[in-house]
Formats: sequence, structure tokens, C-alpha cells
Amino acid sequence: MSAVNDQGPAATEAAEPTASRDRRAAADQAEAADPDAEPPPKTLRQRPILLLVIAVILISAIAAGLLYWLDARQYETTDDAYIDGHIVRIAPQVSGIVAKVLVDDNQVVAPGQVIAVIGTVQTQARYEGLLAQARQTRAAVTTAQAQVEVTTQQVAAAKAQVIQPEADLVRARADLARYRTLQATEPGAVAAQQIDAAVQAVDGARGRRDAAVRAVRQAEAQRSASAAQVAADRAAVAGADAQSRVTAADLANSEVIAPIVGRIANRTVTPGSYITPGQQLLAIVPLKLWVTANFKETQLRLMRVGQPVTLRIDTIPDVDFHGHVESFQRGAGQAFALLPAENATGNFVKVVQRVPVRIAIDSPGIEAYPVGPGMSVVPRVKVR
Repeated sequence: MSAVNDQGPAATEAAEPTASRDRRAAADQAEAADPDAEPPPKTLRQRPILLLVIAVILISAIAAGLLYWLDARQYETTDDAYIDGHIVRIAPQVSGIVAKVLVDDNQVVAPGQVIAVIGTVQTQARYEGLLAQARQTRAAVTTAQAQVEVTTQQVAAAKAQVIQPEADLVRARADLARYRTLQATEPGAVAAQQIDAAVQAVDGARGRRDAAVRAVRQAEAQRSASAAQVAADRAAVAGADAQSRVTAADLANSEVIAPIVGRIANRTVTPGSYITPGQQLLAIVPLKLWVTANFKETQLRLMRVGQPVTLRIDTIPDVDFHGHVESFQRGAGQAFALLPAENATGNFVKVVQRVPVRIAIDSPGIEAYPVGPGMSVVPRVKVR
């Protein structure tokens, strides 16, 4: 055993390369020449612990990257998203001076709640005047209807007055015909004076008959005029009633009512201000909100309606809200722009378009947080 051990170092030295022996000899000579000099730094191979640490770090980084990729590939996210809602802008339907404003900024209002009151003194006076005019025209209708009854009786009386002259005319014509027949058969039996008297009798009867007929026509004309007056007065009544209803509606619209439940925002009206129809007074932000996320069109390949979404609102970064994909807009945003892009040109450059995706907010109690339309959101849709 001792022989083998004695031969061990010699065999090891023989096995070492010449360059390694030279470096060691040079190191020994340098150490002998300067015993205080620092030894040369160790190579990486001479530090196994450092090699182990580096290997562990690399393996950990690769594992973390793999886990991150396996997790991230299940989601699609974007920072081009914001809270959205149907903001209701309140405007009056009548003009006037604002008497009262019963709400303030950020106040919650309920449907049917009075927001503001417009002065109604002039409108009330106009309404009462129209009511008086309607009563007057109704009285005129009653008078005209009575006149129609009177003229109807006059027409009946005039027609009765026609009967006797008509009978006298028939008798006078019969007498004249008989005289002429008798004169034709016996010329001496009838005197010329009798023929003339009979002719005059016919003419007189005809005149009386014509006068009676004219009286009937005059009575009928008066009845028609009375009937036309009734129609005109009824039309005037209808017009007065319509104006009264419009004025009554103006009186009712003098109170500005909240149509939905929500919070008051952007209030610009104050008591004493003169307002006109269509002028915006304030806005109501509804409590029902959603998220509009503009995803790249390449991110929609696996996205479907109903997929769960995690929402991170910039205003409340410590709270995660939950929702789901509700719908997709049929068309990219640039298709609805005021000036759509003109792609039929020679200098076309393809740009990835963004498509608005509506995300419903499922987390209850979001109304308690200070969030509203326009605030930034980062949605994270689970697509796998």
C-alpha cells in the first residue's frame, strides 16, 4: 500500500499537462520571490458553490418564465378600456326664469324626483285666458245652434207659404187653358178681356209662387249660414281647447323631473337663470355602468361572450372587480369615425385595428365607490 501511495503524486504530476505544470511552477516561483503577494484568483471551475447558485438562478428564471407564460396565455388584457354608461342630459321643454333648483352636484336622485322649478306666472295667466276664450266660444256655439233651430223653422214656414201660391198658379193656368180652348171652339163665347184677366191671374200667381220660393231659399241660406257658424264656433272651441292643453302641458313641464335613478353631474343651472327649451341644465350619471374595452382585433380570436373578466380600476387599484364579456361591436372603431380612413391608396400601411368589447360588471356594491364614465380600467379576460 505504501508503494502505491508513494507512486501516486508522481503519476499525478506525470498526468498533468505541461502548460499546467508551467503555470504552477511560475506561481511557486512568484510566491517564493514575494511571500506577501496575493494568490491568483480562482477560476469559475474552482468555485462549485457559485456554479450551483448560478445554476439554481437560471433554472428558477426558466421555471418562472414558463409558469408566467402558461398563466399569461390564458388571458387577454388591454389598458385601452374605460367605464361607460348612458349619461342622461337634462334640458327643459319650456322657457322661463328658474325659480328653484332642488338638487346639487353628486346627489343621488330617483325617477320622478323634481330637479328644478321654472316660474309659471305668465304661463298661468295665458292658460286662464285660453280657458275664458274656450268658454266664450262654447257660448257662441250654443247661440249658433239656437239660430240654426230658428232658421230651420223659418224654412218650414216659408215652404208652407209656397203651397197656396202654387195652388193658385195651377188654378190660374187651368182657367187660362179652359178659356183658350173655349175660345178656339166658340170664338164668341169668351171675351178678350176674360183671356187677358186669366193671363194676368197666371202671371200674378206665378209671381206669388216665385216670391214664396225665394223666401224658402233665403230661409235655407240663413239656416246654412247658421250651420256654418256653428261649425266655425266648434272649430274655435277645438282650437282654444288645444291651446289650453298645450299651455297646461307647459305648466306641467315647468317642473323638471329626473327620468332615471343616478347621480347629478355637470350642473350649470342656478335660481334666477333664464333658460330656453333644449338648453342643458345638468346631467344624470346612471348607477348601471359597464366597461368598454378596445381590444386589438388579434386578441379576439379566442374571446367569446360570457367569458369571465377581472377588472382593475385605476381609481381603486387595491380592489378587483369581476364581470363577463357581454357583447362585441360589429366593426372596428375607425369604421365609425367622423373621417374614416381611406385605405384605397398606394401608400397603404396595415394597422392593427381595435374593436370595442362591452364587459358587464357583476360585482355588487360598485355604486359605493367613486367611479363613473370615462375612468380608466384594465380588464383581464380569461380566454382559455
